[in-house]
Amino acid sequence: MIHSLTGCARLLSAAALFAGAFAITPAAAAPGVELAQGQPPAVNEAELQIFVTAAKSIVALRREYEPRLAAAGSQAEADALIQEARGLMTTAITDAGITVENYMAIANAAQADPALRARIETAVGATR
Repeated sequence: MIHSLTGCARLLSAAALFAGAFAITPAAAAPGVELAQGQPPAVNEAELQIFVTAAKSIVALRREYEPRLAAAGSQAEADALIQEARGLMTTAITDAGITVENYMAIANAAQADPALRARIETAVGATR
């Protein structure tokens, strides 16, 4: 169970990372598209599995890019790495079969919704 919690925390941390330094803004992801505000998304099992698949890809990219970013010799090099990571993260999400907007909505909802977080923990444990 603790291993599963760690995995979920890693996935949610990766989602937060995507929203942070490596983030693309919703406007950059899809110009003219606004994210739904207020009500958290209803997430069915297929969407949950797709989210977990995408998040695992984001975790792998985070592991690859964090040391490279820390070792960057200049701000310009760091900025180039961030841009590269943004593109790869966006591709990883869309290749998994989910939009960036839906991925971020699920990640944000999981931070606030213990039931959704528990479902993600279960899905992470089932995909090991």
